[in-house]
Amino acid sequence: MPKGEDALIRKKNKSLRKKMRSDSAKVSNRIAAIIAQKKRRQSGKRRMCQGMCFSLPTPEDPFNDKQNNIDIKKDKKLKTKKVWPSKEVNNSSEENGNGNGASHNKRKANGDHQSNGKNQEQKRARVKKESIQSDKENTKDEGCPSKFLISCLKTIQDAMHHVETFERGKPLFFDSWGFEYWRCYSSGKHVLETSGHATMEQIAWIGSTAVDTITKKEKDGVSFTNPYLLFIVPSQEKAAQVRCVCKPLKAFGIHTVSLHPGASKDHQVHGLKSCEPEFLICTPDRLLELVSMKAVDISGVCSLIIDGLDSSCGDAYLDSIKSIQQHISVDLHTVVFCSGLTDTYLASVSSLLQKPMCRLSAD
Repeated sequence: MPKGEDALIRKKNKSLRKKMRSDSAKVSNRIAAIIAQKKRRQSGKRRMCQGMCFSLPTPEDPFNDKQNNIDIKKDKKLKTKKVWPSKEVNNSSEENGNGNGASHNKRKANGDHQSNGKNQEQKRARVKKESIQSDKENTKDEGCPSKFLISCLKTIQDAMHHVETFERGKPLFFDSWGFEYWRCYSSGKHVLETSGHATMEQIAWIGSTAVDTITKKEKDGVSFTNPYLLFIVPSQEKAAQVRCVCKPLKAFGIHTVSLHPGASKDHQVHGLKSCEPEFLICTPDRLLELVSMKAVDISGVCSLIIDGLDSSCGDAYLDSIKSIQQHISVDLHTVVFCSGLTDTYLASVSSLLQKPMCRLSAD
C-alpha cells in the first residue's frame, strides 16, 4: 500500500535528524590526528618517525648507534625466558639427598656473590677512569687564558677606542707581551719589564688577569677585604692614565681608586670609606701618608705593580717602594717596569723581586 503523507514527512525528519547528529560528531582533521596520536601513545605503539625524536644525534654518537644497541639489548632481555628445571631433574636431586642439594645451592650462591663483587669492582674502575679523563679534559684548557679574561680585554678595548695612544685595529688578545705575562703570572713567576713605562695594552692585560683571578677565588669561597692590586706610579698623570684603562672593569664589579697629591686627603679618605676598592693606583708618598693615618690597609695586597723606575728617579723613589713592601704581609706577585738602568741600579731594582723571576720586553 502506498504510504501516506504523514509517514513520508516522519521519515524525512528522521533522516534529517540523523544527518545533523552525524555532522555534529565530526571533528577536523587536526583534532582527529591528535586523538589518534594519543591513542597510539597510550597503547604503546608509535610510528618510526616519532620514536626517532626521542634520541637526537650527538658528536660522540652522530648515527645513534648506542641508542640502537640499547634497544636491541632490551628486546633480547624481553625475548629471553627463564628455563625452569623439569620435574624429573627435581626428583633425581631429591633422591641424591638433601645434603648434596644444599651444597649445590651454597656453591651457586657463592658464585653469584663473587660475580656481583666482580661487577661492582669493574663499575668502580670504570667510574675512576671516567673521572680521570674528565680531569684531563679540564686541565687541557689551562694552557690558554680563560674566556672571562678575554671578555675583560674586549670590554677595555671597546671603551678605549677613542684614545689616540691606544693601538687600534688589533685585538688585545693577540698581544704577544700580554700572553707572555699571563704565562709568567700563571706559573707564579715575578716579572721584570725592561722596555720602559707600562703601556695601555700592558695595563689592560695586568688588570684583566687580576680580575680573572679575583673571580676564580671568589667562586672558591675566598673573600677580599683589602685591595687586591696595588699599582705604584711616579706621577698624577700616569695615575689618571692607569685609572682610565681600569675604569671599564667596573662592569665586572671592580672598583678602582687613585691616590695622588692632586686631590685633598680628606676627599681621598672619604672615597676609600665609601667603597672597598679592589684596585689601588697611587704615588708612593701619598700612599705612605694615608697608611700612616690608617686610612687604608695594604697588608693583604696580592699583586704589586711598580711603574716608572729609571735612572732619573733617584734613590728616594726606590726607598719609598721598599717601605711600601714592608707594610704588605702576604706573598704577592710583583711586576717592575724599568728602563735605562745601570748595572748597580739594576741590581737594587732586582732586589724588589723574589725568585723565580722572568724578564720581559715589549721591544
